Amino acid sequence: MRKRRFHFKSPPLKDPAIERFGEWSAENVEFYKGFRTWLKENGYGASALGIYGSAVRMAIGFLRKPYWRIDPDADLVSVHKHLADSDRKPNTCIDYGKGLKKLAEYLRLRRNLPKKEKELPWEYTIGLLSPELQENASSFLKHCQRAWKMEQRFERGRDMLYRLGIPLRWLAEHAGLKSMADLTPYVWETWLDHRLQLGAKPATINSDLSALKQFVYFLHESGYAICERFLLVEPLDIGFRMPKDVPLGELRKLQNVIQTETGRIGCMDLAWFLLMLHCGLRTCEVRNLKLGDIEWDARRLKIEQSKGLKDRQIYLDEAVLEALRSYLVVRGQTEALPENVFIFRHAPLSRSYCYQKLVTYGLLCGVKTSPHRLRHSCATLLLNAGAPVLSVQMILGHKQVDTTLGYARLYDGTVAADYYSAMNKVERLLELPEDRMKEKPSLGELIALTDSLRNGMLNPAQTEIVRALREGLGLLEDVKVQDEMKITEVLNQ
Repeated sequence: MRKRRFHFKSPPLKDPAIERFGEWSAENVEFYKGFRTWLKENGYGASALGIYGSAVRMAIGFLRKPYWRIDPDADLVSVHKHLADSDRKPNTCIDYGKGLKKLAEYLRLRRNLPKKEKELPWEYTIGLLSPELQENASSFLKHCQRAWKMEQRFERGRDMLYRLGIPLRWLAEHAGLKSMADLTPYVWETWLDHRLQLGAKPATINSDLSALKQFVYFLHESGYAICERFLLVEPLDIGFRMPKDVPLGELRKLQNVIQTETGRIGCMDLAWFLLMLHCGLRTCEVRNLKLGDIEWDARRLKIEQSKGLKDRQIYLDEAVLEALRSYLVVRGQTEALPENVFIFRHAPLSRSYCYQKLVTYGLLCGVKTSPHRLRHSCATLLLNAGAPVLSVQMILGHKQVDTTLGYARLYDGTVAADYYSAMNKVERLLELPEDRMKEKPSLGELIALTDSLRNGMLNPAQTEIVRALREGLGLLEDVKVQDEMKITEVLNQ
């Protein structure tokens, strides 16, 4: 049966304060059509189109003004209040609120208005602290923001406030903390015991300690009174944790499942998946990647101001280039979207997008992984394929080569090949008779041997040396051939 073509309806509204769709001006009708097209082109499904579309119809009908005169802030607040005061269900009002937020975003886009800046959760995170601590935290945050990219300031500022606010609020309530001079090792131990009782992992507690130490050190450098003994507190011992990569067979399963996803989302997911697996990119580097960072002719990416404010270049193989080209074809209109390469619903990828998508794909094929495990796998595969450690270090962007060795598990082709090569030589030595394990000829004896060989006059001892030398060279050749066969066999597994 042929599907009926979509058309905009003018359903009757129970609310007399809202103007009917059929009575709208032609400009507002075209604006509404553009809004729906904007949503659809960026991955919104039929359910979201219906709910958000209803919210926009009620907003324009309630305001009864041309769209170019609608204030994205004040006017939409009044619409939201009107909907909340009606007899609609609470969950419905929440969904309509999301639609009004998308309408505000679209209004700013159509009218070239600046994007509204998000507000940091000051009141929730540090609002209950003493005025002195609030002032100190504000100064510390401003100091940190100078080293952050502009587009990262909100997320990193919010994270910093939570990392500081949670322990400081608890210590203020349970340990009487009023200034950072009160933060002593004993006071820290009360927070430590509290976190351990709640089951917090040592790595999480060490993260709290690191944030507080940075804060205290900043105040110390700024001339504030602190307890210097707190800076000597040692983190909990967590030992060395072996990084977990993903076996090659599971990587194939995961990639096959992603490739079965059709449409714009499938193309995008495959592109960032291959960037993490083939190039070792971090999640933040994928999210912050800009269109101008791709150098197509040179087949490489330019990663700027990544972790530790380090820049590096990443080279791209043909599989990654093909996936990027396929995605950019369906990415959407460039002028209506941010400069980021990967866009979901008109915005750069959220911090949890890649992780959640890998969980979803993993459930379909029975593979459990995470974005950072793909990075581990990249390092392991490169090293086992024979890539030099220093080259892998540059690709991953590590400051210390020890970090590279810690991120990549050296097994299979690397450790196995070295082990078999060494053990072949050991086995050969163990098979030698005792009379062959005597001391080697001295340098003087070898010089005399070469002179005798040149003159054609060898004594019995020199003849024995030449015989042993001939057998040793044959033995070395056999060991070399067997080593090459072992290495080839391991790398082909």
